[in-house]
Amino acid sequence: MTHLFTAHFNLRQYEVNSHGELPNSTLQRLFQETATLATRDAGYDVRYHAERESIWVVYQMTLEHSRPIRYPDALAITTWLSDAQKVRTHREYLARNAQTNEIVARGRAYWVHLHAKTLRPLRVPQELFDTFQPNGASALVHIEPRTYPEARFTVPIFRTMRRVYHYEADEVQHVNNAIYIDWLEEALHDAVMAHWNDARRLCVYRHDVEYVRSAVPGDEVAIRVRLVGAGKTASVWNLEIQRGDELLVHDHITALWVNETGKPMKW
Repeated sequence: MTHLFTAHFNLRQYEVNSHGELPNSTLQRLFQETATLATRDAGYDVRYHAERESIWVVYQMTLEHSRPIRYPDALAITTWLSDAQKVRTHREYLARNAQTNEIVARGRAYWVHLHAKTLRPLRVPQELFDTFQPNGASALVHIEPRTYPEARFTVPIFRTMRRVYHYEADEVQHVNNAIYIDWLEEALHDAVMAHWNDARRLCVYRHDVEYVRSAVPGDEVAIRVRLVGAGKTASVWNLEIQRGDELLVHDHITALWVNETGKPMKW
């Protein structure tokens, strides 16, 4: 039987953003924490991986944030494996408002098993497959993001630079995955402000992120933002983070224009 695990979190006031809502970067952190708690619940804690000199890293992440999450909401996040192969797994996430049971977010992560020192792919122990037993079910309604027609107007490609700071690195000395989400959303905000001078009502609904290479403290990175499609209320953007000519992160963002009550509105 598939190992289903549900973690419970109470939203803390200092976690909300300027809109009074839980940001996508924190939601991603909660998804990753849920995965850690799930493996520990099954008996595979930090010590288990330390003894085998192995780590898990996220190579791809889809995060779909469908309802606002506000203080003092409580979340119940359920996770399971949908498939597994020699060195990787897909882990699903379904987040509900614990009071109303309404689905507020979904996620799907492509986790890769690596040797902790060499960072080369490492075969997943058979006992993990036996314990977690992937079930083939995805938390996402659509695994691939929706496509939209090319916009009927032109938006210049936006570019910005930033330096990587030490506080943005995790225990393996690489920029934490959730940090990239903040970078990407800030760059999108700046791109919209540069063209329309008003990004207050642009709400990121979905990230489809691929982590290709890691940034480390001291790096200078460039972020490029390009509008690739638009519907009546939605827009689709391609974002890339590069270190020189080297691609580090690619993101496909689906964003919605919303009104004061959070309902989608026309451009």
